[in-house]
Amino acid sequence: MKRYAVVGASSGTGLAITQRLAARGDHVTAISRRPMEASINVAPVAADVRDRESLEIALPEQLDTVFFTVDIHGFRKPRGDIRHVMVDGCVHAMEAALKRGARRFILLSVIGANRSSWVWQLLNTVKPGMRANILEREEALRRSGMPFIIVRAPRLSDALAEGTHTLSLASTKKLGMGQSVSRTELGRLLLAVADAGTSYEGATWDVVQPSKPGSD
Repeated sequence: MKRYAVVGASSGTGLAITQRLAARGDHVTAISRRPMEASINVAPVAADVRDRESLEIALPEQLDTVFFTVDIHGFRKPRGDIRHVMVDGCVHAMEAALKRGARRFILLSVIGANRSSWVWQLLNTVKPGMRANILEREEALRRSGMPFIIVRAPRLSDALAEGTHTLSLASTKKLGMGQSVSRTELGRLLLAVADAGTSYEGATWDVVQPSKPGSD
């Protein structure tokens, strides 16, 4: 049985990852501010990413992979609050993972963060500083010394489609409103990346739809 932690486990992609891990028999520490109910293979833990100490307490030792899927919800949040969650929270999770001896850290990021687009201008209006925050936390992870994989996704949906996605280098894509993947399939893909061991480590990848349904 492998051992994982999902930071941001109570909703969205974090919940999808947690459910898949539990269903296949792996143990998962499900970390969130409002913990989900405990179940077979799922140990819910309350922690706030803004609180470094609470994350250090929440993370067990010698995990196979720590997934960081936290986002900040709502419109017109103060710039400082957004940065505190997206950047400081991610750094706190990295530092806790390093301290606890985790083997790998997978960061769920956003496609095309290094390329300007009108969608990023819109997102920066809704969540001030979002693009800079995304880039800053990615760079912090690269400098951390932690074995990592950065997976950048486009717009997420709640669809239950079971298509196959492919990975390509992040530098090839811009963020657009026409691109989307389901959270359930993104969760599946993130687990596949974790299962691949060192194959994807140390790199940043985009999630893209295949050109033909069912193709790789």
